[in-house]
Amino acid sequence: MESNLKILHLEDDPNDAGLIQRELKKADFKFNIKVVENQRQYVEALENFKPDVILSDHSLPQFNSLEALKIYKEYKYEIPFILITGTVSEEFAITSIKEGADDYILKNNLTRLPSAIDQALKSRKVESEKRKANAELEIINKELNTFIYKAAHDLRGPLCSIMGLINVASQKDEQNNLASYILKISESTHKLDSVLLSLMEVMSIKNVTPVISEINFKALINGIVERVLFLEPNINVDFQVNTENVNGFFSDETILTTTLFNVIENAAKFRDKRKLNPYVNVRLTQLESELRIDVEDNGIGMEKSVQDNIFDMYYRGTQYSAGSGLGLYIAKSGVKKLGGAINVKSDLSIGSTFNIVLPANTLLFS
Repeated sequence: MESNLKILHLEDDPNDAGLIQRELKKADFKFNIKVVENQRQYVEALENFKPDVILSDHSLPQFNSLEALKIYKEYKYEIPFILITGTVSEEFAITSIKEGADDYILKNNLTRLPSAIDQALKSRKVESEKRKANAELEIINKELNTFIYKAAHDLRGPLCSIMGLINVASQKDEQNNLASYILKISESTHKLDSVLLSLMEVMSIKNVTPVISEINFKALINGIVERVLFLEPNINVDFQVNTENVNGFFSDETILTTTLFNVIENAAKFRDKRKLNPYVNVRLTQLESELRIDVEDNGIGMEKSVQDNIFDMYYRGTQYSAGSGLGLYIAKSGVKKLGGAINVKSDLSIGSTFNIVLPANTLLFS
């Protein structure tokens, strides 16, 4: 039985309103009901009362249930709308259902009202979950199509370059330039390897079931910094890591490592080379129900128009971006897999701060 329901009741007869409330109390409903008598009160209640269920008498002075139903649909509510009337023809009942009403109850048979509300709430919940699942599926299919197209494009580019270089290098009059061609082939091979690694990271995060263990953040983040410095030994960035106040936090180490690597590498990659002291600061704050991870830099920053899109697949927000366009998408996918959230605040030429919030019990999301 539903509890604490907010019921909006469109009824101009206090006696009928009282009968309906008594019937709901007999069925052990816990509810907060607001009775309105006209269109103005009805619209105000839709906006301010925010009901969970609407019960509507059919015929009121200068207003009826079909008009109420029309207004309800304009507000795009996804809650039950149940018609309650003294008498109703079969034709009218069918019209009401076609127009969007969930059910109709005769006033001489109010014992059916509690079960009708229960059934309508369950049906609406199923419909809502189905719509949500369909919307998520549509997003997944769109991402998959983009993923396949861009993956093929990004893989074909380096491959074509390698094949062309090999073809040119194999010609007799190019033997003296072999060292140069080998270097270019090596560069294309590394680019191809980078694309493949990014694609593998995307698929592994999407498909993996989190394996929960206690996280040693000091070792994890220091390992990420060492990897960034290994990949770009001349990066000249001052990394500051503060994990002193974090202990007893459990999560998936592999997903966390992949996620934080992409955020920290992004901060280092887009450092402002004009500044004398480029830095990346990683700060962890453990709260009772969540962990906050802030990755702050004084890099080139981003315009406001860019910030809404940087977590999209294959999005490159600057002309200086030479990567796969998957790094921050991978980071967001990892955070989502762990039941958390990620956002960014940035100012052009000043720097950026990425904020990650993870729930304290990641086991809930495994």
